Amino acid sequence: MTRDEGLDAFLSLYADGRYWDAHEALEAVWRRSPAPDMVVLHGLIQWAVAMEHVRRGNPRGARRLLVKSWAKLEPAPSDALGLDLRPLRAAQPDVAAALARWEAGGPAPAAPPPQIARVERT
Repeated sequence: MTRDEGLDAFLSLYADGRYWDAHEALEAVWRRSPAPDMVVLHGLIQWAVAMEHVRRGNPRGARRLLVKSWAKLEPAPSDALGLDLRPLRAAQPDVAAALARWEAGGPAPAAPPPQIARVERT
C-alpha cells in the first residue's frame, strides 16, 4: 500500500468512526516512511487510538494517547502529508480539557472528534 492509499483509507475509516481500523490502515505505511513523515503518521495513529479509547470508555487511555499524539502533531506543518491539520489544532485544547475532566470523574466528552481531510488545492 502506498502512503496516499494508506492515508485515503485512514481518512475514510476515521470519518466513519472506525478509529481502530483507521489506525491499522496507517500502521504499514508508518513503519516504512522516512522521518519527518513517520512522526506525523505516528501522531495520526495515536490520535485515532485516543478516539478509539473514547469510544470504548477509557478516559485514561484516551488522555494519554492524545498527549503522545499532540507531541508529534503540534510541530508539524498545518498541511503535512497533504492533510489539513487545522481542525485538529483548533480542537485539541478542548479535546484535551474534556478528556482531563472525564479522567477526573466528569462526564465523557460529548462532542465528536474533529474531522481530518486532504488539503484543498485551488
